[in-house]
Amino acid sequence: MNHTNFNLLVLFFFFGIYFGLDQAFFSSVQSWIIGFIHNRALAHMVTYILSLLPLLLGALLLKPKDQDTLVSKFGVNGSPALGIGIAALATLPMFIGYAFRFSLIREPDFNSLVINTFSAGLFEELIFRAYFFGLVYRYTRLGFIPAILATSLVFALLHLYQSQDPMELVLIFMITFLGSVLFAWLYTEWKFNVWVPVALHILMNLAWVLFNVDENAAGNWYANIFRFLTIALMIVLTVIRAKNSHNGLRVNRKTLWRKV
Repeated sequence: MNHTNFNLLVLFFFFGIYFGLDQAFFSSVQSWIIGFIHNRALAHMVTYILSLLPLLLGALLLKPKDQDTLVSKFGVNGSPALGIGIAALATLPMFIGYAFRFSLIREPDFNSLVINTFSAGLFEELIFRAYFFGLVYRYTRLGFIPAILATSLVFALLHLYQSQDPMELVLIFMITFLGSVLFAWLYTEWKFNVWVPVALHILMNLAWVLFNVDENAAGNWYANIFRFLTIALMIVLTVIRAKNSHNGLRVNRKTLWRKV
């Protein structure tokens, strides 16, 4: 079995184990941990860390056994300051636009705020961008498009719990799917620095939940205008950075479908 097929089998197999255990035991383990530390947000993050164990094992089994450590495989060796800085600049349209249109939520619940912003942004990017997309793209010959299609479809499908309305479900699916593509592209273009998509994800979520915008990922048209402005600004900043570098854009005609 060649390295591409072996690595694909390993990555999808251990993602399946992670997902199955997550669905079966996440809530009960989190409740058990809350009984010890009496903090829902912290218990949520500890449970997420434990749920990453199958993914860490999968990453360790990848071939060839090169010099990449788990830290570099998951992109956490990149600069957090760079990620926070570029994401803070890109999300200014959301924070400014929402401040003019929407009111701040009254008496925000600290645990919910941490879970829906920091925890969601950090762990979703580690799982779906760094592991699921990133390692499929980096450790196989699959190009950007086939690598992103499978992983983004899964990511979007997992967000459909947010509504029961058919039209709203379609909109949620489209937005989360395209968002997944965007974050994967950013992860690639910023040299697999996971802190870039992590920071952007956290700050976009923070703007969404800090103001009375909407109950799900679809939002309303006014809210989405500023969300799209943030996305456009992030894309422009990324392209400018790539054009000013020696190598240009990493996702190009040579890497779209299959890498040599």
